[in-house]
Amino acid sequence: MNFNSSQLFKNYIYKFNPLVYKPVISNELGSIGTKTNGLIDGSNCMYKTKPFVMMKNLKSRLDKCLKFSLGILTAFGMYSCSSDDPLPIIPQPNIVEVASADPNFSILVTAVESAGLVGTLSGPGPFTVFAPTNDAFNDFLQDNGLSANDLISNEMLETILLYHTVPGSVPGSSVVAGPVSTAADIPFFVSVDPDGDFWINGDTRVTQTDVAASNGLIHVVNYVITPPTQNIAEIAIDATQAGTPEFTQLVAALSRADLVGAFQEGFEDNLTVFAPTDAAFEALYEALNVQGIDDIPIETLTAVLQYHVVPARAFSQDLREGASLPTLLDGQELTVDLANLQINDSGLIPEVLNLHATNGVIHAIDQVLLPPMEGEAPVDGRITLNNSGASAYLATDIEGEGIEAELEENNPDIQLTLGGRYTFINNGGSNHPLDFRDGDGNILLAQGEQTGSFESDEAVNFVVDGNEVTFTLTETLADEIAVYRCTVHGAMNGNIIVVE
Repeated sequence: MNFNSSQLFKNYIYKFNPLVYKPVISNELGSIGTKTNGLIDGSNCMYKTKPFVMMKNLKSRLDKCLKFSLGILTAFGMYSCSSDDPLPIIPQPNIVEVASADPNFSILVTAVESAGLVGTLSGPGPFTVFAPTNDAFNDFLQDNGLSANDLISNEMLETILLYHTVPGSVPGSSVVAGPVSTAADIPFFVSVDPDGDFWINGDTRVTQTDVAASNGLIHVVNYVITPPTQNIAEIAIDATQAGTPEFTQLVAALSRADLVGAFQEGFEDNLTVFAPTDAAFEALYEALNVQGIDDIPIETLTAVLQYHVVPARAFSQDLREGASLPTLLDGQELTVDLANLQINDSGLIPEVLNLHATNGVIHAIDQVLLPPMEGEAPVDGRITLNNSGASAYLATDIEGEGIEAELEENNPDIQLTLGGRYTFINNGGSNHPLDFRDGDGNILLAQGEQTGSFESDEAVNFVVDGNEVTFTLTETLADEIAVYRCTVHGAMNGNIIVVE
């Protein structure tokens, strides 16, 4: 039988088992062949057995090699292709690790390390951290004249950092206006401005929310949040002792009305004080023609002060256009005018807003707020008087009913209807104070320092409010009144004509 052993080896080894690659191939019967160019050449072999024996042994060895190779491939395929095997778990960084990986939080991380809070904020939590950036820290340090070393060595550092930390995981979607309990056991207060931005304590804005960590969340803020340490009364009193004193008249008014104690409580109180500046009080004294706070009746002073206080902690971001704010004066409200940054007609002072106290917040204003007087009658007519030097008054505008005069005429006759209530707006100001006299020149009502004989008449209800003079023309007053004139410059005068 003619048998080509070389061809048999080439077919099996090349096609099925490239792993069998030895210099000499042999079996128990002797040498089979040698390696030539990666294949086995057995053309010179001497066979000592019959071909079918050799084929049987060869087949057995090839089967074993084939099974081994298929086993490896099968095992590899099962490992790499199975969808049931879990993927490797990559640990999520905790809050400290997230902050440490961001160079914008390097000052915060240093502060956390110095305060010994790394272990706490790396723990299971969960925590929500309101994290100031480096720029936020630098702004805070510059505003307060501090260095980074001053901050790191501050004995309040741990408290300040814990004040930025809220127990629990609070996503941005769950943040609402109002008090928030912190890990420092001191609340901070969230406001939502008209644009929907979140603010804390009136001076810190949340710029990014929901930075995820394994043990909670980070919300990024643009300033360092500090807890208040003084109440409203203490802040106002400290201001009176500053290099440039302020609120001296407000503190004097509170003292005279025995109201200082009402502003000395803690976080359980929530008050907003619209605080008139000293200049605002001085303007009031001039308008009322008084020397100071001691010349204002106690009842009136108390009502005016109560009218400046809202029983809620309202930061500037909480105010809304056209809103009515209740006050401590029963039944009286303040009106918000955001377009002109005013409360009623008094301007808010942007540089002195959101002075945060333990018991509320202070906003400085440039005019004293005066509540409507109880039972004050509505005005029927209004006339505006300008002056022509020191020689004449001129009527420039008339509104309402019951009052008539020629406009733009020097010292015109002014006709008033009996029983009406009228306001004279004197744009001549304190240089040309207005009064009203009888035919003999006796003063009945006076805007300036003089005292008229009808000023205490309750029915006349005479009121001076800045450059406005208001009175009711009763029958008794109508029998006497004859002339309006300037108290200082006698040439500025005209007739009052009463009609029924």
